[in-house]
Amino acid sequence: MAGNRALKAVVDTNVVAYYLLATEPFVDEVRAFWHRPLDLAAPALWEAEVSNVLWMAARTGLIDKAMALRRLVLAARLGIRSVATRRLWRGALARALNSNVAACDTLFVELAVREHKPLVTFDAKLLVAFPDVAVRPSAFRAK
Repeated sequence: MAGNRALKAVVDTNVVAYYLLATEPFVDEVRAFWHRPLDLAAPALWEAEVSNVLWMAARTGLIDKAMALRRLVLAARLGIRSVATRRLWRGALARALNSNVAACDTLFVELAVREHKPLVTFDAKLLVAFPDVAVRPSAFRAK
C-alpha cells in the first residue's frame, strides 16, 4: 500500500459486528482489518443489522445495555458510507434468484459490483457464490 491511501471496499455487517463485539475466533482478523486507513461503503441495511446484533448481545447478556449503546456510537464512527437499499434491490434480487443466496446478503454483492470494489465478509455462502467479489478481511489487499 502506497503511503496512507485508504483501501476501498464494501463491508459486510458481520465484519462490523465481530469487531464491535470482539467475537472469537474472528477478533484478531477484524482488528487487523480495521487497523488501517479504510474507505468503506455498505447498503443502509447494515445500520439496522448492527442495531439488531447489539440488541441480541445485550438481551443474551453478552454485553450490558450501556455497552450496547457505546458500541453503537463506535459503529457510527467507523465512517461507513450508507447506500440506499432501493438503489440496489433490483440487482440484489436478480443475484439472489440466480445464486440461492438471500437478497439481504446480495445487496452487499450488488453494491460491491456496482462500485468495482471487493466485498469484505466472513459469510461462507457469499465467499463461495461470489468468489470474484467476496473476500475475507485477511485476504483484502489494495488493488
